[in-house]
Amino acid sequence: MTDVSLGEPARKMAKYESSSKEAKTGETRQTLVNGKGMPYVGLGTWLTKPEEVGANIITAARLGYRHFDCAERYQNQRDIGKAFSQLWKEGFDRSEFFITSKLWNTRHDKVEDSVKQTLKNLELEYLDLYLIHFPESFPAGASEEDMAAGKCPPANVPMKDTWTAMEGLVEKGLVKSIGVSNFAVCELEEILSYAKIPPAVNQVEVHPYNSSTALVEFCQSKKITVTAYSVLANQFFLDEVDPNNPRRAEIKLSPLLQHDVVVKTARKHKKTPAQVILRWCMQRQMVMLQKSLRKERLDENRDIFDFQLDDDDMKALAGLNCNYRLVTPSWRKWPGEKN
Repeated sequence: MTDVSLGEPARKMAKYESSSKEAKTGETRQTLVNGKGMPYVGLGTWLTKPEEVGANIITAARLGYRHFDCAERYQNQRDIGKAFSQLWKEGFDRSEFFITSKLWNTRHDKVEDSVKQTLKNLELEYLDLYLIHFPESFPAGASEEDMAAGKCPPANVPMKDTWTAMEGLVEKGLVKSIGVSNFAVCELEEILSYAKIPPAVNQVEVHPYNSSTALVEFCQSKKITVTAYSVLANQFFLDEVDPNNPRRAEIKLSPLLQHDVVVKTARKHKKTPAQVILRWCMQRQMVMLQKSLRKERLDENRDIFDFQLDDDDMKALAGLNCNYRLVTPSWRKWPGEKN
């Protein structure tokens, strides 16, 4: 990992800049159902290369980011852990950070073992949030390729057993909060029917092309905070991950940040298209994840607290919805929902 130590003068300046931004922008955290504060803007680490992720984390921390989203499946947690360890040594306060990780599909019956391995890799004593990455469970050792090809049957670990084990992590002090990711309404209803500790968060794909209104409103009615990922509908997904999706040709998607509605709204408020989309999410009371390896973009994407989208702006952006998911693993069968 690249050594990006701050040094004493720079470290003091970073702390000053962080605190001054907080003072200028007001409340930058959403309060979870258990009273914990979760920063509205987080840095995602999916698809960030191990050799790049450490420097990315430290650069973001210098700029004032305190929310970092990780996962076992991303295969870069050891490098992230080195970055966190360096930050603590340089004087950053762990208690100010909000760090998330996730339980992978093949580990639904190994919840405590999995979080302990994650804590070891991230060089942490606890997580602020631990999520079940997907509702589906698969046998130990199954690759995502095998899941996609149908070469391994689901493990069918009862969700109640997995959730009970998740609750045990809170009781043992290994995590502060627990939640889920990529869960639909009916899957949330199941957990709520037996949970002693309700999920604090549901992390799902949300952007103007996939507004997920019904799911978001259900979560908020149950005091489940929604964290939006792929919020900027990154062009990488359109060009590389999902270039042949027939729905894309059907609806003639253009890059979200170049859409006329987004660009017009950005000009109106003298902001970037990305800032407009992030603000749209925030005004829907969602936490959001974004990512960039460019320092200037990271700084811009956090600067969304000094303007307000009006009703016309919100309606225009909502009007882009076409229920288009970018992240569509073939083994994930979303129950039918109206958006």
